Amino acid sequence: MTMTQNRTGGQSAAPGGAGAPVVLATYGLTKSFGGTLAVDHLDLTVRRGDVFGFLGPNGAGKTTTIRMIVGLIYPTSGYAVVLDHQVPRDKIEALRHIGGFVEVPAFYANMSARRNLRLMGSLNASVDESRIEEVLDVVGLRERADSKVGDYSHGMKQRLGIANALINKPELVILDEPTSGLDPQGMKDVRELVRELGTGGTTVFLSSHLLHEVEQVCNRAAILNKGRVVVEGPVSELHPEHSSVKLLTSDQDRARQIVAALVGAQHVELDEEYLIVEASDGTVREMVRALVAENVGVDAVIPAREQGLEDYFLGLTQSSDVDMGGAAGVAGGAR
Repeated sequence: MTMTQNRTGGQSAAPGGAGAPVVLATYGLTKSFGGTLAVDHLDLTVRRGDVFGFLGPNGAGKTTTIRMIVGLIYPTSGYAVVLDHQVPRDKIEALRHIGGFVEVPAFYANMSARRNLRLMGSLNASVDESRIEEVLDVVGLRERADSKVGDYSHGMKQRLGIANALINKPELVILDEPTSGLDPQGMKDVRELVRELGTGGTTVFLSSHLLHEVEQVCNRAAILNKGRVVVEGPVSELHPEHSSVKLLTSDQDRARQIVAALVGAQHVELDEEYLIVEASDGTVREMVRALVAENVGVDAVIPAREQGLEDYFLGLTQSSDVDMGGAAGVAGGAR
């Protein structure tokens, strides 16, 4: 579904930060479907200039949350606030500040992209033709602006969805899995577009289950699991608190014995071809020396902070019993 109720004012280019105004916040946002708790007392804060990653596996409650934020469904309890307008109470006023799409952007297939944008944009106010040209240029569709949307590829429709989100210069752009179903080039194009929006100061709320996508384009993120935020903060800080390394050697069985003698067997485990070792920097140096002394070749030692968001994400979301308190203190703590 495409949201078309956007404001007509300009967009501030102030970057996100602790002192920036709050554009979107949720307070105890909760949704139950029968006996299923889809979203569980969700608290989020998105500030002006953020490219905010809303990250979680499929079924975590991301789209349900977005539907509540834009008033498509009513929460069981709690509420969202968009620039001082409470949703669902002030839904119409809130939507004037929002552009974006939920799940798949929808257009009239027998009309051109230009006509679609003219029609969608005029639902709120008159749209200047120069603005239509501007957003078509931003998403790279100017040369195909007069082609029927029904002839567009999936990637082109996704880009047109972003153009429609921008047509009335909203203060908040919400994108729900914008690279879903795209080929690698299409994914790259959309990511670059989102990155450029953030660089230009547009506040973006990006829902995704793709770790690499969030790491590439977002400055802040929240990880959602089973309807609950387990951690929220700067993307650069979404890593495990403990000090650990991934170790690859010429003889992993022998290496495991040697390392376990140094740090204790409980601090060494096998993850696919790597040994995961909880150890301080000083211990790592001692470990490498011990392995070399025993003629075990050390092929790779990867610090925990270089393992990326994926390991951390999988560790948080694959557990059947997420320890909410265990995430506290990491990147601002759990919510």
